[in-house]
Amino acid sequence: VPGPRKAPTSKNGGTQMRCRGALCALAIVAALGGADASQAARDQKWLGKLSTKARNLRSALETAPRRDLSEHEAALSEEEVELLKEEAEEEIIMLKWATVIGIAALGATFILGFLAESIHLHWLPEAAIGVLVGMFASGLALMAHSDGLLEKEKFDFEFFMIWLLPPIIFEAGFNMNVQAFIANLCPTAFFAFIGTFASTFVVGGLVWWFGQMGLCYPLGMLAALTFGSLISATDPVTVLAVFQALGVKIDLFSMVFGESVLNDAVAIVLSRTLLSFNNPENPVDAEHILGAGKLFLIIFVGSLLIGAVGGILSSLTFKLLDLRHHDEMLYMEAALSFVFPWCAYFVAEASELSGIVSIMSCGMVMATYTRPNFSPRAVRLTARAYKVVALIAETFVFVYLGMATITFPIFTYTVWHFFFWATLACFVGRLHIYIGSFLTNCFRDATSKPPPISPAYSFVMWFSGLRGGVAFALASVSYVAGDFPSTCGGFDGDDERKQESPFCSDNEHNDSLAMMQATMLIACFTIFVFGGAITTICIYFDVLEPKKGAESTARSKMLSAMHQQKTSTQLMVDDGHNWLLKMLTNEQAYEKSDELRFDDDEEKGDEEVVVAEVEAELGKNAFTELKSEIMKPRNFEKGATASEMAANPDTLHAALGSPALVRTATKDAKIDVLRTRLPNLSTKDLEKLLEGASGDVDLAVKNAKAPINTPPALL
Repeated sequence: VPGPRKAPTSKNGGTQMRCRGALCALAIVAALGGADASQAARDQKWLGKLSTKARNLRSALETAPRRDLSEHEAALSEEEVELLKEEAEEEIIMLKWATVIGIAALGATFILGFLAESIHLHWLPEAAIGVLVGMFASGLALMAHSDGLLEKEKFDFEFFMIWLLPPIIFEAGFNMNVQAFIANLCPTAFFAFIGTFASTFVVGGLVWWFGQMGLCYPLGMLAALTFGSLISATDPVTVLAVFQALGVKIDLFSMVFGESVLNDAVAIVLSRTLLSFNNPENPVDAEHILGAGKLFLIIFVGSLLIGAVGGILSSLTFKLLDLRHHDEMLYMEAALSFVFPWCAYFVAEASELSGIVSIMSCGMVMATYTRPNFSPRAVRLTARAYKVVALIAETFVFVYLGMATITFPIFTYTVWHFFFWATLACFVGRLHIYIGSFLTNCFRDATSKPPPISPAYSFVMWFSGLRGGVAFALASVSYVAGDFPSTCGGFDGDDERKQESPFCSDNEHNDSLAMMQATMLIACFTIFVFGGAITTICIYFDVLEPKKGAESTARSKMLSAMHQQKTSTQLMVDDGHNWLLKMLTNEQAYEKSDELRFDDDEEKGDEEVVVAEVEAELGKNAFTELKSEIMKPRNFEKGATASEMAANPDTLHAALGSPALVRTATKDAKIDVLRTRLPNLSTKDLEKLLEGASGDVDLAVKNAKAPINTPPALL
């Protein structure tokens, strides 16, 4: 790292101007994070050269950057101004180097994740790789004794809540299969709301009781409940990535997906509500408990309404502008969609509500009512653009977690006993999955749709309760704020037990630190162990869709629908709420979707975009007539299935009139057949096999099962 640059000196009375420049620079640095105890050694070098008044100025800058400091300016000598300016420049340089390291760690995670997937290293998910890369990056800074660099790599709650979590939550709502979510709304709401409440008190009560029994570090009751609320926030990233790759059944995916998205929001609001009792003026009595419940409802409902209003405003805006008929405005159309969710987020935050709940609600409303007002190309662009941003944020969350294991005192007087018993309590707290499944099945039978929740579904949902960024973010902000500064808060008022307990010998330890350490350790444990085993669990319990043949692809679904002579209106859902759709969009009915998420069909080509554009240009009636013409008996063999049509280029050519589309559909159909017979190979490997076998599926399978040096086409 280059050393600080010295500012030029001036002898013509420019001291005041340079002083103001130094003040501005230091104010920026202070706003970015300020100084911490880890920088004490380096700070002494500077403080030793400053006068008492200059030290006071520096301290004031760190603690109150917006305060009027003009009273100190005249007291500084020119040399002191230069020293302060050099320190400010060094801080900014450290920030830039920390940014470079973070971005490089992000890239390394993507590369290593791809390589791990290429060699089928299923037990090491990308999330775990991100944690390891983050630990390595901060470990290098620690070995280099670069305290300034470590300070800039420290996990920051505001950065996480403003720049990382919102795009993840919005993309989850925006690309969610809303219909599947609504179909499973009752069990999902039970798991996310009642389940999170139950988990909070079960986990909190158990860790408090374990502490009172002398089995682990004793938390105070309020600290234990706060820990129970934050550790109940499950992390969906690792599990859902595996679910999408494997193609789990849509009902299971929608429940796990919906629970994880809502669960994070509930945990954030619930922990915030519990912390309101951490005040002598708010005793725990019936009146204040009812007040806390009221506060929770106000925050959650108010945030939902703000998000819904933002989504409705976006729908009306795009409907009135009618940008879908202006091809030249494609990128502006996509860029404009960014405005509404982030406005909703910051309106909720400024109103002291929950921005996370608001942006999630906005995403779901925009997915239902704004997307139909997009042009076909804008639909694809927005879905994939938000997915890319969310992927970057998701991956960096795990890199950030890995850095936090080094930059925070996770392994200093670590509460290993507390980690063990808290993990056990988390397992017990997730048992609400079985209760919710049982209650749901009381209202479902074998003929209902969705079907009853099977024991296999219940176990996979229980197993999917990983902890991650949200839980640690809440724990770290509590630690930094010093919400629970007592050592062994569960023994407050009982000095004899404190002296006898082996967990209370270190006076430097406190409840907030114990909560943060346990949260980080539980997050790492579930990411590595549960995240690594989820692939095996899904295969063992057979929760995958019974495909993947040609009928699973989007093209074959289209052919199947055309063959059965279903009109576009029959492909829609008339659920009695179409009046809202008609008011906010130009559509008449909701469209069905059998995909896990809106952006699941990554194999779509430009041909589908052209078809969608033709439909938008002709209108649904004219497009339906065109499909009916294509569907006449002369164009299709009577009784042909979608799989047979996908394997017959002549039939496809007659139906779609596009040789390029025919070749692509035929290739996709064969790839899907290969995937069912060679499930352990990636799509790229299957394409190579098919190409080496000149399109012969049986030969490709034979070559794959033969010794490596046998098939010459693969050499």
